[in-house]
Amino acid sequence: MDTFSKLHGTTVDRFQIGTKSQRFTLTGTNSGADTVSLLDRDGNTYTADATVFFTAYIVGTDTANAAFLIKGCYINGSSGVSGYVTDTFVNTNGIAIPSVSFNSSGAMTIACTGLVGQNLTWSAAVDIVKI
Repeated sequence: MDTFSKLHGTTVDRFQIGTKSQRFTLTGTNSGADTVSLLDRDGNTYTADATVFFTAYIVGTDTANAAFLIKGCYINGSSGVSGYVTDTFVNTNGIAIPSVSFNSSGAMTIACTGLVGQNLTWSAAVDIVKI
């Protein structure tokens, strides 16, 4: 009873942290050194309908391998990403760092570039928190 009294009427009951978050998976395969945009299993991109913070865990595998962590923010109603931070964990052959962009309608594009002579298979798990 004492715990309920202390929490009742505070900001704890007004803000539900994490209820506007989601995770989705995107995939794609390069043919040689071309650039591929990662899509969901239905062939669609993610479209943000609000301001979002995102964390993308991206892995590319073939003979060469790469793993990247990209964090950023899309401000609803503007194009571009702010707060873009990239960490490289594995990059065996100098694979280009994937790029993340949003168009003016909020469609997210994760573009990954391959290597000559390889067909890199890319997977991305993306966490989104809507603000």
